[in-house]
Amino acid sequence: MNFEMTPPRFDAIGLGLNSVDLLCLVDRYPEFNTKGALREVSRQGGGQAATAMAALARLGMQTAYIGAVGDDEEGEFSLESLRGAGVNVEGVTVQPGRASQLAVIIVQREGDDEERGGRTIMWRREVMLGPGEVSENIVKSGRVLHLDGHSIEAEIKAARWAREAGIPVSFDAERALPGTEELISLTDYLVASEDFPAALTGLDEPEAALRKIRSAGPRVAAMTLGPRGALAYDGERFYESPGFPVEAVDTTGAGDVFHAGFLYGILLEFDLPRTLQFANAVAALSCRNLGGRAGLCGRKEVEKYIDEHTSS
Repeated sequence: MNFEMTPPRFDAIGLGLNSVDLLCLVDRYPEFNTKGALREVSRQGGGQAATAMAALARLGMQTAYIGAVGDDEEGEFSLESLRGAGVNVEGVTVQPGRASQLAVIIVQREGDDEERGGRTIMWRREVMLGPGEVSENIVKSGRVLHLDGHSIEAEIKAARWAREAGIPVSFDAERALPGTEELISLTDYLVASEDFPAALTGLDEPEAALRKIRSAGPRVAAMTLGPRGALAYDGERFYESPGFPVEAVDTTGAGDVFHAGFLYGILLEFDLPRTLQFANAVAALSCRNLGGRAGLCGRKEVEKYIDEHTSS
């Protein structure tokens, strides 16, 4: 008897945080007990996993988001921002009586290259996705599962389901929490923030820290380095991928967008150097606008940008 395999509904499933971001552009970060002018204000959807799925959708992939919102206006705004970006939200749980995540982000537009586009974030969150609120059917309906480490119990459960189905797991590693090491053991592609490898392993040398992390399970252990690009280890060698020059308006969400570019490379079976290059380019382009989603680009624009900045 022949059985036909049901094709995946989605290219990628993201499980983790969503947010409503209130972005405030100022000339300089204000000193204590002073007043200053707001140069621009923007309200946008945000959150690590949610923004990664929105960025992947802009690149032409079919994506879905699993998470939680409150039954408040911010929750509805967050859902509408994802729907508007082409992200499926049927896996989102609405938690009555709880406040959705809200972030106030102060972005500095002046200063040197390091200061310009930098941001200070203050957030409020009451919702948290529980393991009983995750749909196995949705988790197993994608080609890759992306996690951001903020709902550990739910993410471990989802990662186990993905492993059962032969679905690779991607992990945006930002904070070392109880359960993080177990999640790493279920991960295929780990891309950490710059501070995470040392915080987790106690090893200050990036190469040594990435080696240790990869020995815990991932096929690839990598870390983002801000404007300097990214460093990755696949068990055989290290790959250093430089960042792209960009006049940064705002670095909010650049890491989330990097993950979208990295996932895009996985889905299209790019080799690791090309995957890192593509992810760096997508992240750099996102910094040209205020907010994590205002500067999202399609593949043609990203490839053109890479060509323009790598041709001799």
